[in-house]
Amino acid sequence: MTMQAYFQYADSAIDDQLLYLFDPAFATKVPQFDQDYTTPIYFSNDLFALMGSDRPNYRWLIIGPEKSGSTFHVDPNSTSAWNAVIRGRKKWVMFPPNCPPPGVVPSCDGGDVATPVSLVEWFLDFYDDEEKDSSGRVEFVLEEGEVLFVPRGWWHCAINLAETVAITQNFASPRTIQSVLKFLDEKSDQISGIRSDQ
Repeated sequence: MTMQAYFQYADSAIDDQLLYLFDPAFATKVPQFDQDYTTPIYFSNDLFALMGSDRPNYRWLIIGPEKSGSTFHVDPNSTSAWNAVIRGRKKWVMFPPNCPPPGVVPSCDGGDVATPVSLVEWFLDFYDDEEKDSSGRVEFVLEEGEVLFVPRGWWHCAINLAETVAITQNFASPRTIQSVLKFLDEKSDQISGIRSDQ
């Protein structure tokens, strides 16, 4: 799908499951994009960088219309992440590790997650859950120009409150590297973002 076709779709779409673009190759496709931003200093010590071109997918340009977004998940490979809104606004809802959000059911090994059909459905059916105050739930709106840190293991979703462009990047810090290595060793069938020939 071309960008022009996507924007035409986004301008007229009315369903609850809007297409949300995640491009892991944006800096390769348009090298200037790689020069247009730097990783915030707080997240620059990324030990996955030592893997060079063999590292798992780690950064994405994300574009979506109002009401698009990502359903609840925990970031891949036991990594942490940061997310920067370039344009637009995103509402985030986060739950601590080992506290799945209401309506979200992970498998015993964490490899599969059953969620409501759409993000909008979750907000309609579970957002006002009575136990939200005791769950450790955190929520906020990330505005244009702001950056968010997502700690390893935290459940999170984001819904765009306007047409939104953002960059996100996963990383393995010195503080979390032992968890990342344990995940890569013990859950090799769940490793995300690595080419099939690796």
